Amino acid sequence: MKSLIALALLLCITTAFEIRGPRNTQRERLGSMVKKVVLSSRIANGQTAAANEFPYQAGLLLNNGKHFYSCGGSLISHEWVLTAAHCTSTAVQVIVYLGSITHLDAIVRMKVDKCDIKVHPAFNRKPARNDIALIKIPAVIYSDAIQPVSLPKCAASYPTYIGETVVASGWGVTSDRSTVYSPVLQFATFRVVTNEVCAEEYGSTTIDNEKICTATVNRIGLCSGDSGDPLVLASSKLQIGIVSIGSRKGCESGAPSLHTRITSYLDWIQANTGLTL
Repeated sequence: MKSLIALALLLCITTAFEIRGPRNTQRERLGSMVKKVVLSSRIANGQTAAANEFPYQAGLLLNNGKHFYSCGGSLISHEWVLTAAHCTSTAVQVIVYLGSITHLDAIVRMKVDKCDIKVHPAFNRKPARNDIALIKIPAVIYSDAIQPVSLPKCAASYPTYIGETVVASGWGVTSDRSTVYSPVLQFATFRVVTNEVCAEEYGSTTIDNEKICTATVNRIGLCSGDSGDPLVLASSKLQIGIVSIGSRKGCESGAPSLHTRITSYLDWIQANTGLTL
């Protein structure tokens, strides 16, 4: 599940998940185009999600005017999806999928234009500063299959989450060699470690207090297509991170991954959504 920024320090995601074919943004045509993609759609060596296990999971198909590419996100309210800025910063349109572990068969599928995409104004692709964005969607009705994820509450101080067990879910590629497309949602468990661990992999200039670092073991990792996916506490499903950066060594290398720390952006989320956290 390597991040679509999978870098050289950071590479552009469109080259990692390009869908070749007619540049047609009609929903029916897009559905058929996505089925032709020969990239797998799973976390590397992850587990298959059960129906309704991650009802907040969103699938994103984005169009930057030249290419289509895939990311993930999380539903945080009836009208807002949270994702990574590097997924949306060049997008002119996005199709949001909700309500199914097979996102092409989603219960809800909606098209959103650039005017309803809010990228953090201080986002910097290199070295992935403020990698967070919001997508305004037509209001959805909650059900067993569609529910918002819980976000941390605004407070005077927040835990570091070091040592916590966390879960990431998404439709990224299954391995460094994967070529078979599989649209079933996958998930994997990781452990939060100190940012110094990630500094050894990515360099100290890439690391700041707005990042969360997770360790990977047993060749389980974050792959192309997982950028923007939610990172939640295993104990409570509270979302604490957004998948941001994966190692250029590959999904199965055992290298740690970096995530946007949500507690650093609660004020920004409130100001742009009107939500009370």
